[in-house]
Amino acid sequence: MTDDRTSIMKRLKAETSDLHSHAESRTLQRAIAVGDVDQTTFSAYLGQLYRVHDCLESALENSCDKHAAVGALATADRMRIPDLDRDLAFYGVDRDQIATGGAAKRFASQVEEITTTAPVALLGALYVLEGSTNGGRFLARALRKSWDLDGKGLAYFDPYGDEQPQKWASFKRDMDEASFSADQEEAIIEMAKATFIAIAEVSDEVSAQRN
Repeated sequence: MTDDRTSIMKRLKAETSDLHSHAESRTLQRAIAVGDVDQTTFSAYLGQLYRVHDCLESALENSCDKHAAVGALATADRMRIPDLDRDLAFYGVDRDQIATGGAAKRFASQVEEITTTAPVALLGALYVLEGSTNGGRFLARALRKSWDLDGKGLAYFDPYGDEQPQKWASFKRDMDEASFSADQEEAIIEMAKATFIAIAEVSDEVSAQRN
């Protein structure tokens, strides 16, 4: 981190705040938050998130030996593909038949480029997607109530259950204890911004198909 006044986590929160709010305010996110979404649309959204995570998690795995912080932070319990696999199977979606949308393709291109030029920046994307589990618990709660589910089909949104606060605290601590140069911090923050934009675009694409 830079110093005690400007930790990487404080910078990420402050410098991505507007884009974070933008992503959370998309039509689909608002619909999910009140349980006003059908399972076909929801599973389509999960399918695009599967494509987002698939490219990112593969890149993280391949970059673990390129920077110590990537290896320390990209742990198995923070990878969401197993959760998405379970959820997609629950909704009867064959992941191999998922067509990759434009937003997911653009994100994959960004991931491919950054993996070549500055792989540590992938942690910016991990920050966004790991952080999404904070609000994800509330979204899962709304859908359980709306759909009368017994907990299945929502593993991606609520992967940690009651351990959520501790898991997020652990991620923040690991990020702040990592060592990054000034240039690496900037790259991480820029990738976090790009990821918020990508998630918003994925949401809008799925919403457009819904309508």
